[in-house]
Amino acid sequence: MVTLLFARHQLRLQLRSPGILALFVVGPLFIIFVFGQAFTAIFAAGNQGFSAMQYFGVTLLTMAVFQGSFLASWAVFKEKRSNAEARLGVAPIGRVSATLGAFLGSWLSIAAIGCVVMALGSVFLSIDYGDRPWLSALLVCVEALLASSLGVSLAVVFGQERAANGVLNAIVPLLVFIGGGYTIIPDSGLLHELSRFSPIRWINLAMLDLALPDTGEYVAAALSFSLAASAALMSIACLRSWRKR
Repeated sequence: MVTLLFARHQLRLQLRSPGILALFVVGPLFIIFVFGQAFTAIFAAGNQGFSAMQYFGVTLLTMAVFQGSFLASWAVFKEKRSNAEARLGVAPIGRVSATLGAFLGSWLSIAAIGCVVMALGSVFLSIDYGDRPWLSALLVCVEALLASSLGVSLAVVFGQERAANGVLNAIVPLLVFIGGGYTIIPDSGLLHELSRFSPIRWINLAMLDLALPDTGEYVAAALSFSLAASAALMSIACLRSWRKR
């Protein structure tokens, strides 16, 4: 119950910054449109099996959701700046509950933003998320889980906003790049091998695959990878919070 109360507090905290939330919605849609238009001829000539709008409608969506880790980290440090952490010693909220609350509240925000972007992209940009859009939405929510756990865990572990953001600025673009966020991953070579270690790669494959008939072979791998990574990151964050008591 305490964790849920803190999660609700986190949601209210993030809703106080509507400009940031609007940027997370409008920004991805604009970039998807620009990239989809700019690379239409290249994708058509390359006979990739899907259009540029379809490809970037998936990969730039997952990139935007994964960048939600910055939102999760920001929420943790905003609490610190408001001296919430200093009150934990006298308030009936333990550090572990506060960490889990920050994680849960951030996850709900990122997942909601991702699903809104996905719905708007489907309606206004004609992006096909398959005959089972709920499955694509599930993948977005699971990726939001990973993004939230990454942002919260780094904020808890490093304890300094500059250090946590520095690591995020290195990890997020790297995993997005080797996950195919900026370019199509070749079928062989070093980049292909490295892409296996990016959860974004498996989520992208799963969502692109769902747009094809009678497919879905990558869904289980994408869900397993993301859930396992999220569990590991939150275990580290909770252990760190517990040791700070």
